[in-house]
Amino acid sequence: MKKQFGVIGLGKFGAAVATHLEELGCTVIALDRDPDLVDDIKDEVSFAEVVEATDPEALAATGIKNCDAVVVAIGEVQSNILVSLVLEELGVTNIIAKASSEVHGRVLKKIGVKEVVFPEKDMGTRIANKITSSNILDYISIAKEFDIIEFEASKKLSKKSLKELSLRNRFGITVIAIKKGSEVIVSPDAEEKILEGDSLFLVGKTSDIGKFEREFSK
Repeated sequence: MKKQFGVIGLGKFGAAVATHLEELGCTVIALDRDPDLVDDIKDEVSFAEVVEATDPEALAATGIKNCDAVVVAIGEVQSNILVSLVLEELGVTNIIAKASSEVHGRVLKKIGVKEVVFPEKDMGTRIANKITSSNILDYISIAKEFDIIEFEASKKLSKKSLKELSLRNRFGITVIAIKKGSEVIVSPDAEEKILEGDSLFLVGKTSDIGKFEREFSK
């Protein structure tokens, strides 16, 4: 059975979440009070509807409470909080809401939002990590103080095995995959040798990854 998700607020962030969920094979209910935004996405999701989501009756009528999770992607803080509160009152237990600040995030948590995301902050951190090191190809924060990065192997790493590098003992980080051209090696063996230009996928604490990056960047 397909999972069903709701997305309320179809700006750039909400639209991206909705269309990607649909691409992953999920059923998506996409809602916004702006007819133009709904019209833009209606052919890319299962259901798209113009609704004033702060109205409990109107929101309930969309069937949103039957979703496995609902993403509140509204940018305007007051509406964002009100809609999250309405969802909570409708009995939606898995609410994921966009926040614009730490204070906003704390308010959302207090009214029952299960997960708070900071898309602007996360993107800012991602960009900062990429531009401060030519070796960092991509960056994902997976939890507070824990990250995954894609790191381009420099000459300092070249022709050395994972066993020789002993990254877990030296830095507390783990190589979860290595990409060599079009080949991806998942959970590589300790004897696997790294070549310059390989992409290493590393997981660990932000501070530990920083120490590794300073040691092995070009």
